[in-house]
Order: sequence, then structure tokens, then C-alpha cells
Amino acid sequence: MPIKNQKYGRKSKKINLKEYFSNLTLGILTLMVFGFLSSGINRLFFNSGVDANYPDLSTLITKTKYEKKTGHKIQIEIRNGCGVSNLARMYTDFLREKGLDVLDSKNADHFHYIETKILHHRGDLKRAMELANILMIDKGNIIDDKNESLFYDLTLIIGEDYITLPSYREAVLYQPPF
Repeated sequence: MPIKNQKYGRKSKKINLKEYFSNLTLGILTLMVFGFLSSGINRLFFNSGVDANYPDLSTLITKTKYEKKTGHKIQIEIRNGCGVSNLARMYTDFLREKGLDVLDSKNADHFHYIETKILHHRGDLKRAMELANILMIDKGNIIDDKNESLFYDLTLIIGEDYITLPSYREAVLYQPPF
């Protein structure tokens, strides 16, 4: 008989150890649930009157001279016309920082554009002049390309002369790191 009691004694210790860990786990989970519930109730019913002040985001958005004067944000598309990797993306970030609304940037139909061009599609020609001033390029590079069906005002095609543009030194600061 004593042999049987020893077997049962060992089993009961194993069962007690398992029960102890499961009870400990349930106890910890119960404490966490009560903690979350009390925190939620405290936030809902006993808020200390903390009110978050959110900044006026319109003051953080850069506006061009043209937009300040007319209230119209210039919408443009940028096309890489020389095949240099990430050039359109770099100018996208640069022009957005200057207050222009760049809606799209992609490769041009070919990579053999010698000069940087601005295609004026719709609206006031002063929009194209504003972009030319920001890029510091010759006003003779503005091409009238009326197309009222396009949803952007201008298309900027960056040509092989991009490195000689006076604005390139500033735009290169917006080059993606990788």
C-alpha cells in the first residue's frame, strides 16, 4: 500500500503546480482587466478638463505669391524628360515646399528633352510665370498647350539642362537619401 500512496502523492504535487500557475495567470489577467476598466471609467466620467488645442493647419501650409494674391493653389504635374533617376521626385518635394500642389510625377514620353519646359494647360498665364520664377528659368521656356480637360494647370518637363538651372542647388537638398 505505501507504494500506491507515493504515486498518488507525486501526481497531486504536479496537479497542484499546474493549478498554481493557471491560478496565477488568471489572477494577473483579472487585475489587468480591472485596471483597464477603471482607467476607462476614469477617463469617461472623471476627466480633469484637459482640452487639447490643435493648431490651425492652414497657417502651416506654404503659399506662393500667386496663391496669396488670387486664392488659387497652382496644380502641376512633373515629368522627368532626361532619365536621371529620382529627379522628378526631388523636384516634387522641392516644389511642394515652395507651396505648389504637385499632383503627379512620372517619366516623360522620352528622355531626350534638351531644355526644361513648362506647359501651360489652362487658366491664367501668371501661374506658369510663377513656376518659372520659382525655378528661375527663362520665360521663353513656357509653352502654351491649352487643354481644359486636364485637371492640373501646368506640366513641368525637366530636361537635360536640369543641372544648370539656378534652382537646382536648392532642389538637390530634397533628393531622397536612397
